[in-house]
Amino acid sequence: MFENYHHLTELMKSMNLSCLSELQERAIKLYETNLKEYVTVKLGNPIEKISTFFLGVKQSLSSAVRPEEVGFQINYSRSVLKNVIKQYPLKDIRRSIEHYLNKIEKHLCEEEYLYETVGSSYCHSILSQVSEYQGLMKVCYPDSGVTFEFREEDIRRLFDVRMQKMG
Repeated sequence: MFENYHHLTELMKSMNLSCLSELQERAIKLYETNLKEYVTVKLGNPIEKISTFFLGVKQSLSSAVRPEEVGFQINYSRSVLKNVIKQYPLKDIRRSIEHYLNKIEKHLCEEEYLYETVGSSYCHSILSQVSEYQGLMKVCYPDSGVTFEFREEDIRRLFDVRMQKMG
């Protein structure tokens, strides 16, 4: 669906008619909404277990558990966090991202810039999750020394290398 909105917005931009500006804004919003849904729902998450773990951490925080007490809950202890993170070494992240980028390539028509747009959106989605989870680790597990086995730069590099291969 987002492909159709993408083509519609590109067509409206190229026509540059002021009478279509309201429709163009609406089409852009629908395009962005559908692109976000595609990236978050249809593609999947290469760090799904980490996301599930931190969803539980966020739910604990929202139910009046203080950040420094989260690690004392059985399901969200430091050792559980370490075990979840160990399941995602960089080589597995690379493999998952390659899988999802292949999925994008199969889903989309053969327009290179649309592939780059979706890939960039997907990369941004993963990076924002990683950043959020790092923030939660600093707040809830401050002296634990637990970190991801990958860095945000590693993920960016994986996407950049793949995008260069396509280009």
